[in-house]
Amino acid sequence: MSRLKPAGPVTAVEGCPLDRYLTLHLSPVTIEGEILRFDLSNYLSGVTREMLQMRLRKTAQALDAGPELIPANVTSDGTELLVDAAALLMTNARVRARLQEGPDGGLGYLRRMIAARQRLDAAAAKFARQLSGSRLPTHANLLEYLDASSVDQALGSLKFCLPADIRTRLASWFSEEGLLNALLSPDLPSMWLKLHRRELSLALLRLRAPAETYHRRLRAYQRDFGYLLAEDVDFELHESFEAIDRRLAGLGGGQAALESAQRHVRSALALDQARKAHARQIFAEKLKAATAGEDTAWLVSLVLLLRAVGQHEDQNRQGKMRLLRDLRDAARRAGLEIAHIRLSDLAAALTEADRSDDPIDRLRRTQRKGTQ
Repeated sequence: MSRLKPAGPVTAVEGCPLDRYLTLHLSPVTIEGEILRFDLSNYLSGVTREMLQMRLRKTAQALDAGPELIPANVTSDGTELLVDAAALLMTNARVRARLQEGPDGGLGYLRRMIAARQRLDAAAAKFARQLSGSRLPTHANLLEYLDASSVDQALGSLKFCLPADIRTRLASWFSEEGLLNALLSPDLPSMWLKLHRRELSLALLRLRAPAETYHRRLRAYQRDFGYLLAEDVDFELHESFEAIDRRLAGLGGGQAALESAQRHVRSALALDQARKAHARQIFAEKLKAATAGEDTAWLVSLVLLLRAVGQHEDQNRQGKMRLLRDLRDAARRAGLEIAHIRLSDLAAALTEADRSDDPIDRLRRTQRKGTQ
């Protein structure tokens, strides 16, 4: 079975040149033995396919299940991702074993998820600051951003590693499955519900406020949230001012209908929060009444991890689409279109821009021209 050496720890990529990093994560490798095949026929760009390949190769490192990258290749026609089945199954087995050993396993992955998300947000903020100025982000910014995103996305694999019997063990503590679902659901409302609330408010503003006020608020929403409605690099279909405005108009029915929809959402949120609070109270009471032989700390760690993994579903999409948006913006500034390039094309453009901005490099080029 082929193996790849990692570029470095998952928390840092300093000292690894960008071209070396991309080679490690994107160059084809030999896969021996059974192959898992993932359909990519609906993917719209080479960049999104490469991001998926990077995320699969990072899985073992992200889950602290081994130092090696998992062999995974996008096929030459881009329609499939091929993954070393044995390497992926071994990674998942190591994570399951760690989770079964006791509460330290679940709590360790909770800390790992929090740290990965903080690192991704910091890398995204740094990249955005570069884009907001007059310069392109540096190749170092790109490297850090890609690595942080790959690790954060790879942590989503935890959902395949959770103990299969955890729901069965907890089911007897609750009178109905809905309460168990409430216990295991994330504390925060879903990303889609939060977006729906924002869009209802904007749709009302569209009817009530002066056009200038509505347009200003809509453009702020467009930048902060419009990218989340795309599925790939098809941003213009969802993110443009006109597309969002049409969607808000489609929420119509008039002011009374929109206000009724807002009340319904608020009521649903309140009911959801009350149900979660009730489920958590039942769980706490059952823990107090548990016998000394029951591993309550282990159960608590897994419940917390299940909630975090559920929340990660939303965060994963937000992080992935934010990265695609930022790569799109960086590519356009470099004169490229994200739908028609690979990550190596963008890396080359940023590397060249770095050299152009380096004063020593400019001096050397000037000296060379003077001797010609």
